[in-house]
Amino acid sequence: MIAEKEKKVMELIDDHFEKVDDCLDCFKRCLEAFFQGDRPKYEAIHENCDYAETEADILQRKIGDYLYSGAFLPIERKDVYMMTEFVDKIANTAEAASDVLVFQQLRLPEEYKDGLLDIVETVAKMLRILREAVRLFALKETLQADDNLAPIREKITTIGVMESEIDKHEEALMRSIFGSELPLANKLQLEIFLRRITDISDVIEDASDRLYILVIRERI
Repeated sequence: MIAEKEKKVMELIDDHFEKVDDCLDCFKRCLEAFFQGDRPKYEAIHENCDYAETEADILQRKIGDYLYSGAFLPIERKDVYMMTEFVDKIANTAEAASDVLVFQQLRLPEEYKDGLLDIVETVAKMLRILREAVRLFALKETLQADDNLAPIREKITTIGVMESEIDKHEEALMRSIFGSELPLANKLQLEIFLRRITDISDVIEDASDRLYILVIRERI
């Protein structure tokens, strides 16, 4: 019975990732439409971001219910749930970034388009890698072998490297923004928006750190 519950939790976690990925993809498309100046399009996409984020919340609560009913060992439940909380926060942060984009009517100069979209694309890749690592963790019975643990470690390490790359991109964009001729109010608004985007990568790294704790527990 416990094994079946664990299997169901891992299935729900994968479904949860799907909705979080949908939310992040919505944000990317919303940003692209914003740069195109297509307000009806990016407002419609923003509605989809809200919908995907709500569905992600529902799945995260279902995961919590299964964990409460006895899935996984007690020592693991907290870490599994905290990992899903971080994953859910990815959707929340992406949705919040799209809120800023739509409701505050940002002034986004074309010169920042490539830099911002590159960061969003890197964040999307980080999420895909994390999902792949979690799928490997779902094969728990094989983790006792070093050669099966190595791919998860490699993916977690890759996420850390990509997060550091995003920090560098963020710094370069900040220097460009505050060195520009934009009014100070616009600069501050852009800073907030940029940090909303890069916060997503921080949360993905937090989720990967929690996954690593789970992997370590499997080896003890």
